[in-house]
Amino acid sequence: MCIFTFGYASFAAYVYLSVDSSQVVMAFSLILALGGLFVIVVVDLGKTSLVRLQAALDLEKYNAQHDHLTKLQNRPQCFASIEQRKQQKADFAVVIFDLNNLKQINDAMGHFFGDQLLVAFSGAISNSLLPGSELFRIGGDEFAVVSEARNESALFAQNNAILSALHNGLVVEQTAVDVIYSSGAILSKPSEDISASELLKRADIAMYAAKRSKQSLVLFDKTLHQGVVSEFHMLNDFKGALARGDLMVFYQPIVDAQSSMIHGVEALVRWPSDDGSYIMPERFIPIAEKNNMIKYLSAYVINTVFSDLDMLLKLNSNLTVHINLSCQDLLGKNLINVLNSQISSKKVDPSRIIFELTESMVMTDVEQTKTLIEQLIEMGFSVSIDDFGTGFSSFSILKELPISQIKIDKSFVTQCLLEDKDRAIIETTLFLAKRLGCSVVAEGVENDETTHYLAQQGCKYIQGYNISEPLALGEIKRWISSNGLVHTALRKY
Repeated sequence: MCIFTFGYASFAAYVYLSVDSSQVVMAFSLILALGGLFVIVVVDLGKTSLVRLQAALDLEKYNAQHDHLTKLQNRPQCFASIEQRKQQKADFAVVIFDLNNLKQINDAMGHFFGDQLLVAFSGAISNSLLPGSELFRIGGDEFAVVSEARNESALFAQNNAILSALHNGLVVEQTAVDVIYSSGAILSKPSEDISASELLKRADIAMYAAKRSKQSLVLFDKTLHQGVVSEFHMLNDFKGALARGDLMVFYQPIVDAQSSMIHGVEALVRWPSDDGSYIMPERFIPIAEKNNMIKYLSAYVINTVFSDLDMLLKLNSNLTVHINLSCQDLLGKNLINVLNSQISSKKVDPSRIIFELTESMVMTDVEQTKTLIEQLIEMGFSVSIDDFGTGFSSFSILKELPISQIKIDKSFVTQCLLEDKDRAIIETTLFLAKRLGCSVVAEGVENDETTHYLAQQGCKYIQGYNISEPLALGEIKRWISSNGLVHTALRKY
């Protein structure tokens, strides 16, 4: 602007000194007119630039505070909202929602469809909240609500409203989708000095408790917190035990129900504790799965079994070893690499290994599971379906997957002598397996009468404490060498 003023004055002086008075008046009039027009244009352009700059700043601020997909406020804004309510000494609640089946929907329908479902889901929640509540998207499939609910009954009423909104599913691209969510909540009182991050953490703990118990809403309490602390310590201890090689692989015999000869063993991991007892898998395996450690445990078991296999086969060359796989093994890409490495380094015969998959694991992703099973079979391994009959898709699994063996779940075997329905399921499974060319293992055999019944029904193999408990390597070697316990149990039949 200063340059413009200087140039404008210089030009006016030049005109004044170079021309006569009449021309000066005309020239000055022209200069003033053009100068005024120029000033107007410059000012207008300046205003437009400022407006555009402000709009750009506003958009940048909006994008920094909102999720681009759902247009909801994001995690930092959620923290800010909580802190504001705490400063106001208000009663409120924090709720975290997680979509349980988004991965399956993404795999089946594509990520664009999944994104549209998230938008529809956020709308359903938003329309069901108590007045004054705020909804935020804080992660991929996680949402948070800073709610006006001041007590448990208000929280459950709000949750019931959301369940009602989702009762008939959500329509995305003219497709009805059933939506399943888990949520955890915590009530915040002015008398409690709990930070925003801690409130969100506790709501998250409650949400995972809801996920495990298959509930739509769980409220945080001290018991949940103690469980998380205990889980944290167990996870750290587990990592240490795994790194040190403290975990042990035990072997439970599987025998031929007709000949009473040993057919194979199932590898079962045990964790020795300081007092001489063992921490059972049902305590630490869920923690390992939750924290993405199960693939390391699977690799540990595979390595141990492959190291023990040559020794076991020297005792019985026809022996097979069953190894359990986890859902993460199926969905990950590391298993085949681990197996190839182990086969080449330990010269293992794959035909001596049977991998066990549970029904629920298979149904997580049938197509990917089928691909993995085909890869395992191509490498020379066999595959068995464990806990057969406990899921909702048992028959479709038999049709879709190239499996060679079925293990009848112990829940049907243990009480089969007392329950007609259990016997019906066992006998139907045996009939189907025979028609499909699959062998059958009945697990959970705990007495001679059950052994006798299964042998009469033509069940090929049996496993359970009536045969033997899981044994450490030294004990299973002696057991295989003698095979005496099996003959004792089955001789009368």
